[in-house]
Amino acid sequence: QSKVINVASGHDLEDKGRELAHHFDEQGTPIPIGGGVLAFTILGVHFNPETGQVRFLILDPHYTGGEDLAVIQNQGKKNACSSIPSVGWHDISVFRKDSFYNLCLPQRPTAI
Repeated sequence: QSKVINVASGHDLEDKGRELAHHFDEQGTPIPIGGGVLAFTILGVHFNPETGQVRFLILDPHYTGGEDLAVIQNQGKKNACSSIPSVGWHDISVFRKDSFYNLCLPQRPTAI
């Protein structure tokens, strides 16, 4: 089971910071996110409740390079889909203002 969040603009994601932080506290599951241009996986968020600022730990699933951590973290731009490193912390500017995004928040089962 999953919860879905839709935002009309990438910059609307900043308004979801508290909700995303709560998801990681309660569920701990990665969040696939896609939209008009990009698809990523959010592995974590840092939400500052005093300022409302959000930082996103993003994994680019399109990475096709080797297993060299320095390359992955610093210059993992090995795909045509994105110009950001393949894994790392990013602020809201990584998401486009002129694009919608859909987030899938997988929920862990409560009983098996």
